Amino acid sequence: MSELKLGGEYLREGFTEIDNVFLSRYLPEADAVDVKVYLYGLYLALHGGGNASDVALALRLTDERVADAFAYWEETGLVTFTQSSPRSVIFNSVKAPVLPAVRYNAGEYSEFVDELRRVFGGRELAVQDVVRYVELMRRYKIEPNAMLLIATYCISRKSASTAYVLGVAANWAKEGAVTEAEVNAKIGDLERGSAEMRDLFRTLGLKSEPSFEDRNTYLYWTKECSFRPDAVMQAAKICKNKGGMKRLVKFMEELKAAGALTAAEVAAYAKKKDELYALAENVVSNLGARYASMDAVVETYVSPWLNLGFEPDALEELSRFCFRRNIRTPDTMNVYVEKLYKLGIVTRDGMAAYIKKQANLDKLICEIKEIANSEPIISSRDRDFYRTFTETWGFSHEVVKEVALHAAGQPFPMSYVNKILLIFKENGISDPERARAFFESGTPKKKPERDSLIKQEYTESEIAGAFRSLDEIDPDEEDV
Repeated sequence: MSELKLGGEYLREGFTEIDNVFLSRYLPEADAVDVKVYLYGLYLALHGGGNASDVALALRLTDERVADAFAYWEETGLVTFTQSSPRSVIFNSVKAPVLPAVRYNAGEYSEFVDELRRVFGGRELAVQDVVRYVELMRRYKIEPNAMLLIATYCISRKSASTAYVLGVAANWAKEGAVTEAEVNAKIGDLERGSAEMRDLFRTLGLKSEPSFEDRNTYLYWTKECSFRPDAVMQAAKICKNKGGMKRLVKFMEELKAAGALTAAEVAAYAKKKDELYALAENVVSNLGARYASMDAVVETYVSPWLNLGFEPDALEELSRFCFRRNIRTPDTMNVYVEKLYKLGIVTRDGMAAYIKKQANLDKLICEIKEIANSEPIISSRDRDFYRTFTETWGFSHEVVKEVALHAAGQPFPMSYVNKILLIFKENGISDPERARAFFESGTPKKKPERDSLIKQEYTESEIAGAFRSLDEIDPDEEDV
């Protein structure tokens, strides 16, 4: 493929950014894809070079489409193809374009030029403008009569310049309209859409008349994107008095991405979107926060939360709980959403059951602390202790109570309970009767055996296995 290089004039002027001349003179008339190819090609040429295949790969285009784009820019004089092998694309200065020396048979196109002059009201056309028409016709194999039809139609709809007519002709040619019959059919489609566009404008709440570009956009929706006319009308109803065609164009792109092509699908999509934004507003309101737009909240938080399986009412309930805990942003609320998801709690009923379970847990801990004559305030450390006692080590609440009776008066009652239960665990004491017997005897049942264990030597393999087992325990894995 063609290599990408800067021309000498471009190098002498030393531009490393896009000149305003390109933005004002060339960009408005060019196809969007052609602009992307030019800018990315220039970027490669400025930063170490590359070739047209690199452009195609980066922009996800075919090599043929990239070559077609560079051919367009060659016509403007902004790039030049070398004749060497392999060929290179030279980027010229936008202030000194190298226009191709186009030669055409004056006799062959004399009738076309006369008719074109008539279309433009009899005024003389600049030679360079005529050259651009001929070049475009040759490039896309547009029939002269087809080009005249395009020019006539454009001028009848607005005060069109040569650049505008050539832009429309290039776009239509890319859509396959290059013969007189094909251009007539295209114009017929546009005219048939005029009445529908007027209805569409009324539905949008607009009093102006649809422009040529508006009709072409409507044709794109119904022909290229396969939207049904009633689907477009349904979308217009949803966008009424909310930004006109600009808002409708954006919404139609959303619908296209979502695959909503019928009126029923459009209505269902809009309803789901409304519900999504309403949920976001409720969550933000419950948190006591304020945002000018819900777009970021929906995209970053609410939509992913729903995708995890959370029910809307569960999210609203959680946002109210967060407010009561002085958690006031979706970002901090997200921490608890992730914890609940890890626990498999995604419904409002599930949250209610979890809260009830935690309340019961706190009651049991309160009982233990009361028996131990400790402060009734429950800390996260107290909860960690109790879960370890009952869930990890398997002691019953009655056994923990038995130990708590003897923790009264100790400096740190819960630490004392932890210490004694460790002794119970090592000595196989697991029921209240043996616990009472332990305290009555005043000595651990297996102390000599424990001393002998301390003296025992272990192999490296045994120690490594023990630590691997410890590594499997996640100390941070806890309930909210």
